[in-house]
Amino acid sequence: MSNSNHLKKKSLRPNLILTYAILLFCVIAWGSNFVIGKILIDYFDPYTITLVRLIAINIFLWLFLYRYLSIKNIPVKVWIGLAFSGFIGITLNQYTFFLGLVTASPVTSALILALAPITTSILTFFVFKEKRIWKFWIGGLIALGGVLLSVLDGGSLGIGRGEIAIITTMLTFAIFIVMIQWLAKYINSIQITLLTNAFGVAFLLPFLSTIDYQQIITVDIKLWVLLIVSGIIVHGISNMLWNQEMPKVGAAKASLLMNLEPFIAMVGSSLILGSRILIIEIIGACLIIYGVILALYKK
Repeated sequence: MSNSNHLKKKSLRPNLILTYAILLFCVIAWGSNFVIGKILIDYFDPYTITLVRLIAINIFLWLFLYRYLSIKNIPVKVWIGLAFSGFIGITLNQYTFFLGLVTASPVTSALILALAPITTSILTFFVFKEKRIWKFWIGGLIALGGVLLSVLDGGSLGIGRGEIAIITTMLTFAIFIVMIQWLAKYINSIQITLLTNAFGVAFLLPFLSTIDYQQIITVDIKLWVLLIVSGIIVHGISNMLWNQEMPKVGAAKASLLMNLEPFIAMVGSSLILGSRILIIEIIGACLIIYGVILALYKK
């Protein structure tokens, strides 16, 4: 009996390693998005990047998932929730992300967005009346201190329009997660994914006239490929893989990997953009990660 259990554990180990490898790939893709966004923003305006990416993501998702979609018997209040979620969590979230990268550094942006899990938990505390122990609030303060430390510029807080836009990105993402939790009571994940992304694109279409077509047609084809392919990988393939593999190890263990995003942004900024990593940013990142772990994880 013991031998069979031992063999069973050995056979499960390679699958577990593969699962963690896939989850790590997703986190690397999400972390690299800060660097890719910084590259793209030099050639495209934030609106164009957001619109083109969302169109590519929608095409990808609908090609793979449309056969599983059913819109029968969806209540009116859920349609309103989907529209609101699409605007907050897709349109506004994506636009403010690229708008912020115009002036904010990828590392600072990643560190600010690392507060999203704690912000989401604070929202659920008020919206769903979920209890929070003292450890959560202490962890939240430590993580916030890490962010404030990271944006220090010459002894004063270097918070400009870019940082404010990224803070908005973080807040809209947290609200989006709370809305998904509410929507999940009425419809499945495929319906939420496809319909919120569809609404996200729809809210951008009225502003098509603002695009500077003369400017974007001069952009090199390689950058167009980077724009479209990175969008599909970061928000299409990675999200699908994460949703598929995450349940195999549990949300808590999988979420711990997401704390690597700021460090991936640091390494990518240094190697690709030639940015200098400051000691204060590393200290801030460590404080943020410690604060998140202290706040959200029991062990």
